[in-house]
Amino acid sequence: MTSKPTLNITLLIVLLAAVSCFISTIKNDIYQDGEWINAQWLGQDIVTLFIATPLLYIARNRGLVRNQLKWKIVLIGVLLYYAYTYTFFVFGTQLTFLYLLHLPIFGLSVIGLFISFMDLLDPKQELKSQPGLIKNIIISYLLLMSFMLTFLWMSDIIAHLTISGHTSDTPTGEPLLLVYSLDLAIVIPLMIIAAVGYWQRKQYGYKLIGVMLVKTSTLGAALMAMSLSLYLQNLSLDTFLIILWCIVGVVGTTLTLLFFKQLKNKNQIIDSSVYSEFYAN
Repeated sequence: MTSKPTLNITLLIVLLAAVSCFISTIKNDIYQDGEWINAQWLGQDIVTLFIATPLLYIARNRGLVRNQLKWKIVLIGVLLYYAYTYTFFVFGTQLTFLYLLHLPIFGLSVIGLFISFMDLLDPKQELKSQPGLIKNIIISYLLLMSFMLTFLWMSDIIAHLTISGHTSDTPTGEPLLLVYSLDLAIVIPLMIIAAVGYWQRKQYGYKLIGVMLVKTSTLGAALMAMSLSLYLQNLSLDTFLIILWCIVGVVGTTLTLLFFKQLKNKNQIIDSSVYSEFYAN
């Protein structure tokens, strides 16, 4: 069943994001956050404009209009990307005219995310995937990402609290508390819950693992673009983080494609097995 509110919400996000990112891409100095941050916003907006926004529109049409369950999962993953990304634009940037576009994008993505999750968790919509190497790699990937990010962010937080004069790898030396808070409080727990549910073959696991893979893939692409933007503008960036984000983007995208390729509606699997048994007899 098509959700009319979600259809309207996602269309508005597509339109607002396209306008906002087009403006900021051709005029990056509209941001007032310093050249180091502005360079990252440029990479972020390019990925949002050319990858996330078209993907959201396609997922909207195939997931909501054509009622394809796989694309509903993709839709939620992209909405999570928008909610995560525009948290920074709403709470972590200086006030500019783009705020008038960023604020509704943030609000609509959060509302759309909530509505879409309620629809996705409908017990009537069941999924199934084949156990095997791909499943084990996906689970290992998300758990590894969770533990690695927890270690990196908590190490910096503890160092700031216990070591006098400690500085983060930022122009001001201040910790990226907004990043740490979102990842440690929301993203990492969701990745762990998804991995455990997927391993236990729970329905919420099949669905949530797809959402988190889409989110890590799109955000990984954004982080790669942000790193490249910093590099091209000769601004400092930890080499380890450049390599890390590239790995996250490439591996995450590859696993996402493999996951959705072998993901099936449970009814389709039952039907195909019935047909196979019928023809065998």
